[in-house]
Amino acid sequence: MELDVVLSPLLQVVFDKLATPFLEEITNICGVKGELKKLRRTLRAIQTVLKEAEERQLTDKALKNWLTELKEVAYDVEDLLDECSPEVMLSGNRNRFMDQVSIFVPSLGKLASCVDMLPKLKQIKEKLDVLAEEKSYFNLKEGLVSDSGSRSRSRWRRQTGSFVIESEVFGRVEDKETIVEQLVSVGENPGKISIISIVGIGGLGKTTLAQLAYNDERVKRHFDLKIWVCVNDDFDVGKIMVSILESGSKSRCDLFGMDVLQFRLWELLFEKRYLLVLDDVWNEDHNEWDNLRTSLSSGVEGSKIIVTTRSEKVATIMGTTYIHHLKGLSDDNCWDLFKQRAFGYNEDHHPNLSAIGKQIVKKCGGVPLAAKTLGSVMQFKRGEKEWFFVQDSDLWDVSESDSGILPALRLSYSHLPTRLKDCFAYCSIFPRNYIFKKEKLIRLWIAEGLFQSEGRKSQEFIGNEYFDHLVWMSFFQDLQRDDHGNIVECKMHNLIHDLAQSVAGNEYLRVEGNNIVKSLSLIRHSSVVCDFRLYTIPETLYEAKKLRTLILVFPRGNLGEVPPGVFSSFRYLRVLDLSGSGIKKLHDSISSFIFLRYLDLSNSHVETLPESVCCLYNLQVMNLSGCYNLIKLPSHTGKMLKLKHLILIGCERLTQMPASIGNLKNLRTLSMFIVGEGMGESLSELQNLNLGGELNIRHLENVKDATEAMTANLIEKRSLQSLELSGGNDHKELNRNNDTDGTLGREVLNYLQPHEYLKELSIKGYRGICFPEWMSELPNLIELVLIDCSRCEHLPTLGRLPFLKVLYLQGMDAVRVIGKEFYAKEKDSLPWSN
Repeated sequence: MELDVVLSPLLQVVFDKLATPFLEEITNICGVKGELKKLRRTLRAIQTVLKEAEERQLTDKALKNWLTELKEVAYDVEDLLDECSPEVMLSGNRNRFMDQVSIFVPSLGKLASCVDMLPKLKQIKEKLDVLAEEKSYFNLKEGLVSDSGSRSRSRWRRQTGSFVIESEVFGRVEDKETIVEQLVSVGENPGKISIISIVGIGGLGKTTLAQLAYNDERVKRHFDLKIWVCVNDDFDVGKIMVSILESGSKSRCDLFGMDVLQFRLWELLFEKRYLLVLDDVWNEDHNEWDNLRTSLSSGVEGSKIIVTTRSEKVATIMGTTYIHHLKGLSDDNCWDLFKQRAFGYNEDHHPNLSAIGKQIVKKCGGVPLAAKTLGSVMQFKRGEKEWFFVQDSDLWDVSESDSGILPALRLSYSHLPTRLKDCFAYCSIFPRNYIFKKEKLIRLWIAEGLFQSEGRKSQEFIGNEYFDHLVWMSFFQDLQRDDHGNIVECKMHNLIHDLAQSVAGNEYLRVEGNNIVKSLSLIRHSSVVCDFRLYTIPETLYEAKKLRTLILVFPRGNLGEVPPGVFSSFRYLRVLDLSGSGIKKLHDSISSFIFLRYLDLSNSHVETLPESVCCLYNLQVMNLSGCYNLIKLPSHTGKMLKLKHLILIGCERLTQMPASIGNLKNLRTLSMFIVGEGMGESLSELQNLNLGGELNIRHLENVKDATEAMTANLIEKRSLQSLELSGGNDHKELNRNNDTDGTLGREVLNYLQPHEYLKELSIKGYRGICFPEWMSELPNLIELVLIDCSRCEHLPTLGRLPFLKVLYLQGMDAVRVIGKEFYAKEKDSLPWSN
């Protein structure tokens, strides 16, 4: 299985860049405005048929090849337009002579960008013209717009019924008991139909569990009527109603009119306590479900509906009263299923194969369908060599049956909206059992250009929507949440990871060690994780000249310095991740990455960064968290105008910020700000920054005037979740600025009032006698830390903080008594739990 060629998002990026005023000016000067208009017109003509082409590619190999070639050209266009951007021209990559000339004749300076642009533009246009002519061969219809997923493309359809042989099911006793208990118990909402949803990835046994509960004797006695309907992905209300009537009456239904169907369904369910199973539901349309639900209301109290689905979103839309997240089977249970298919009743005749089989079963990841599929594959193989071959192979290489796990999981992929398919495939470059950090993954997607902002929706907002969709569809599991309930980490089931690799094709490639099985010169855009036990990069990797993402993983974490060949070979990089690599020095040649948007040096040993980093004018993310040896940032960091996230968590040796950070108007994350004494280092630099997440403001003793704190405008930074305010190094410099009575410190803290939605607040080294009133007016605060506020005689009125869970006090030497003002009211109890 290969990746669906998804071109729509990339083409939209190209159109956005073609419309920039700067490009208009450049093309006017170069005399190629007409050529660019023709290019735009050709792309528009192709865009009109793109949706249908993307839908039909699974069944038309020639069309898929056409889309692949078109995507190659679209990437070429994007690269060319990026080279002509003002940011790249500012990065010092133009001819020096032309730079000098531009001082006297500005328009001549811009001609420098045309030197390389003209031949490339001509070559691209020739390719595009050929592809535009070829599109007529495929009889594509114009104007088909749909991004809801490829619902009509999957040929793998199954029909299910209620019958099950319970003796052939293993490991579902507890799950069955849970569902049965939900079915026979009295619902929490009397008079309403209770809906029980069984949610999990394809092949996990959701249908089997529903069948087990459906056929349980207690359930048979409890309900007057039982109905089983296999819905699949065509949520046609009329067809579903016909299926309900046929299952409930056990006779054929030839009715078609909606009014008649509703009347007959009302009659069928009237005054009956019924159980309805809707198996394999994909519908995410509220209205469609409402149309069906209204026809199911004639049953009596205690009627129940079981829904099986891969999507938690579907379960939510249907008004589920109980969601059962189905987990995988144990290896022992998978072995029972496997050997049943592989050996029948003759396991004892093949003791030499059992040990190998138990290793093969580990590939199943607890998924029953995978165990059955592999067992069926091995049924007619009795040689140890054949079994070892399967043990060492990927599941996709040994299971090609149309009734196996591959088509079952492929169906989930086919249902993804078009724009999510590349986002899902991108996950294939990471190893199995990798812990995905949600924030990082979304920023990588953005850096890769997998989607753009839409109207008022930012890229980050859309990325969160896409991530949530993959969670709802069970592509991610083992979700880890922070104290506020937000998902921060997750994993991918091994079989889902295998699915991602199987659909990735040549777009994304994971390289392990020196084993590169594909010719990288043929791979146009790949994302490569180099997981090496040596300190060198395989020479063949340098063939991938158009590489966009490079993630270097050195297990021993002792890279030292990036190999020079990286800078000369991969000029089109958008992502460079060297986190945890042990790098100690970054070469000046980093400036050659003029397209770079994401640079991760976290948990490395760098002490300083070269000033050439500031030439990365397209950089959006610079992650330096955990760089404990970092002592200085480049002095011209304030010129990196596209920077959105500067992550400095754990950079404890950093003592000074570069001047004019306030120029970075796009900055959304600044985890640390150090107040300095020089020009452009005051708190007023924060005034116009719309910061979110975590902010740690240090060295507040350097504030000369309390009005600086007021101009920081923290109260308007409504995306901030965590705020730390501290003074001095170990709070030993608090007598500076002659603030002997703490008046200045009190005024500064008073002006640093955050917004009311803040979740975490930490204050260290405060010199005042009392805390500002606003500390008692943070109704959403969950955690409060007060350290070395040694002059404070009274604690804030914490009884007004209803959600406070954590209170940490240290070095509060002046506090002698905790009075009733601490609780807000005399009868109030402590609101925190720790």
